[in-house]
Amino acid sequence: MPTPTPHRPKAFSLLCLAALWSFNVSADSQVWGGRPVLGVSLERETSSDKSQVADSATIAPGLRFTDGGVNRIDLLIQTERDTDSSSGTDTFTKYNGLAVRIRKDVVLGDKLDMYFTGLAGRTQGNDTHFWYGYSEAGLIARHSGLNFLLGARVHRSLDGNTDQDFNRLLIGPGLELGDRHELELHWMRSWRAAGNTFASEAVKLEYIYKF
Repeated sequence: MPTPTPHRPKAFSLLCLAALWSFNVSADSQVWGGRPVLGVSLERETSSDKSQVADSATIAPGLRFTDGGVNRIDLLIQTERDTDSSSGTDTFTKYNGLAVRIRKDVVLGDKLDMYFTGLAGRTQGNDTHFWYGYSEAGLIARHSGLNFLLGARVHRSLDGNTDQDFNRLLIGPGLELGDRHELELHWMRSWRAAGNTFASEAVKLEYIYKF
């Protein structure tokens, strides 16, 4: 099966948005009481039978808050290209998405944190569109700039599209490069909510810049 090439116009647009965001905030900026943060991620998801591959890129400008009920809020701007080879011939579908994500961090100890995340978003494809959301909770162990995440996500449709109902396990390391730079690499495995059958595996690489 050929590897799908990136959707370059969309990727270029996302990079332009990231550059515009970075040029308009400084290291000491505060917006509505929060410190700006920017995430850029690439993800590849493969179906259980290897017949479908989804390559996606996400830009996530957001704000970090030290105190309060929410510690981070992000706007996710997403583009995705799916390759389906189940019929013997590759077919391609493009998706664009927009979502809002909030996060709460809880310190359990000097080297152990817990987090809770909620998201709601909409995805638009060539001939389909749907609303979805997820809730996620997990633990993060930290030591000398290294961290390791273990989390669980409940992903559901918000408009009756049962293809979006699944549960996901997340695991993987992270690396803090000083006070402002962070890299995360996560492996994810999903099961369909109906029947609890294996649905897909994914790998996600994310870079985070903290202003």
